[in-house]
Amino acid sequence: MRISKRIPEIVGLVALVFVAGCDSLSITNPNDPDRRRALSDPNSIPSIAVGAFQTWYLTTQGGFGEDQYPALTMSVMARSHVAMWNNFNIRFYTGCTTDWPAGGYPAPLGTCGNLTEGPAYPRASWQNSLSSAQRTQIEAMWYGYYSSLSSANDVLTAIRVNNLAVPDAHMVETMALLTQGLALSGIALNYDKGFIVDYNTDLTSLVFSTRTQMRDAALAKFDTAITMAATSFTVPTTDWFGGPSIAYDNVKIAQIANTMAARLLAYSPRNAAENKDVSAGGLVDWTRVAGYASKGISSGTPFNLTFHQDACISWCDFLKVWSNDMTTMRAHTRVAHMMDPATQPDPWNVNLNTNPNSPDKRLGDGTYRGDTAYATAILRAYHDTTGKGGYDYVWTHTKEFGNKTRGAWHQSAVGQVRYDSLTTCGDNPQGELTGAGDAPMVLAAENDLLWAEALIRKPTPDLVTAATLINFTRVGPDRLGHPRGGLTAATAADPNLLQELQYEQDVELMGSNIAPFYNQRRIDNLEPLTPHEMPVPAQELGVLKLCSGVCYTWGGTNPPSSSAPAPAPSAALLLQRAPQIWTQMNQQRQARMRASRLLKSLQ
Repeated sequence: MRISKRIPEIVGLVALVFVAGCDSLSITNPNDPDRRRALSDPNSIPSIAVGAFQTWYLTTQGGFGEDQYPALTMSVMARSHVAMWNNFNIRFYTGCTTDWPAGGYPAPLGTCGNLTEGPAYPRASWQNSLSSAQRTQIEAMWYGYYSSLSSANDVLTAIRVNNLAVPDAHMVETMALLTQGLALSGIALNYDKGFIVDYNTDLTSLVFSTRTQMRDAALAKFDTAITMAATSFTVPTTDWFGGPSIAYDNVKIAQIANTMAARLLAYSPRNAAENKDVSAGGLVDWTRVAGYASKGISSGTPFNLTFHQDACISWCDFLKVWSNDMTTMRAHTRVAHMMDPATQPDPWNVNLNTNPNSPDKRLGDGTYRGDTAYATAILRAYHDTTGKGGYDYVWTHTKEFGNKTRGAWHQSAVGQVRYDSLTTCGDNPQGELTGAGDAPMVLAAENDLLWAEALIRKPTPDLVTAATLINFTRVGPDRLGHPRGGLTAATAADPNLLQELQYEQDVELMGSNIAPFYNQRRIDNLEPLTPHEMPVPAQELGVLKLCSGVCYTWGGTNPPSSSAPAPAPSAALLLQRAPQIWTQMNQQRQARMRASRLLKSLQ
């Protein structure tokens, strides 16, 4: 078992990210002639647009590497995955609760379980202080998404203001608009406030916008991209998506934009009250969600939104690299218990944990369907000899992993292997390079489940169609023909139809993206004291002279989110810092990579 996991750092983050991302958001820097030349050359604009899109992807799926990336931490916060490492500050931010009756975990154990494996400590707030080593988890997305937005805005300036004759101009403009929507939605989903910046924004009068205003600005961009995608074009996928096995044309881009809009609307709520339909006083127009999802990636010709990983040179899904490595992360006992309550106790109890016999074929009897040697040497799991092995999850007879003094609530015997071809250090049965292969980021199933939820929650429900959509994964096969849960089919008459849907969201979507955190947040199922969103980073607030030292934050003894009273500063922002800081983060990663190579050469 390893204490720290290292993979080849991303070293080729397309030079274009740096070309487009080392200056301001629509602010000309007379001291940067290379940038001025790039933005005046029509042939360079498509590459800048690719860099903007790639920056959004790497920010979302983990291109920063193990120091800044927050999604793995958030996955453990959501009790989707579990780990106890100091990487990503996971251990710091994922304490336990000794008494949580509302969550089904009464005293004395709560979620902490048996305290013989380490003392309990509570959940903590986001550490929004420049003096804290734990602050990096709230910086990565802020600067990554604003760097992406900066480059997308530059592309639109070149096309709409400077009237450059850009190659494939309509496709490039549509993709830049999509990227704007994606970057703005990243801020809206994760932060309490932000800045709405377009290619023609007057930065001297810029003020903070609420997360709901950020959401609506992103939706407007998605709507425009959907309209523009009515015109035929083809996206060169080798550039834009790393070269997945499917082709993306304007029809698929419209489907992607519809799914991303549905996700944004559905995942924005910070609690169950906000998750209600607008007609009931909530913040979600579930009829609108259904409209977007009905035209998303599971409609028409269904597909998973897929990116090709090139061994983490330019494209890297760090979420899957870590979470599908049995020595690094496991499925939380909350999820394991859902799949098999009889054998997988929650909270963790090593003495009561036995090999599974789950009716859900994604776990099955916990044996591994693949190579025997891999099952034995790496997974420490039994090899499937009866055809009852899990499609997505395995059970290890060694049960516990990692440092056992860091708390029993960090243990689990069930691990995810659905995306194990993307992992590393011998735990890769396909024998490919680390992070090499096609990696689905948003599943067609996720769109189906959003669609189904909208049909359940909207003022005029359609439970028959909702049940049909749920059954694509609950029973299977899914939209792409893959075998799935094999469970008893859901029906419109089921009194627990919504719970059946939420089960699918937990079991099916794990490891694809950070949807499990957003889903747990909006149904009040995050543990007490867990922050529900991020504050504006202290680094940014310091520039604005809005705080010094420790700035406002969420979680811990503070309110979990901005649904409670919060500071609402406003000021003109020096947004040019975002691309600069993104560049610095990448340079720091390259320095770590060089140091790692040097150390390895000396061993």
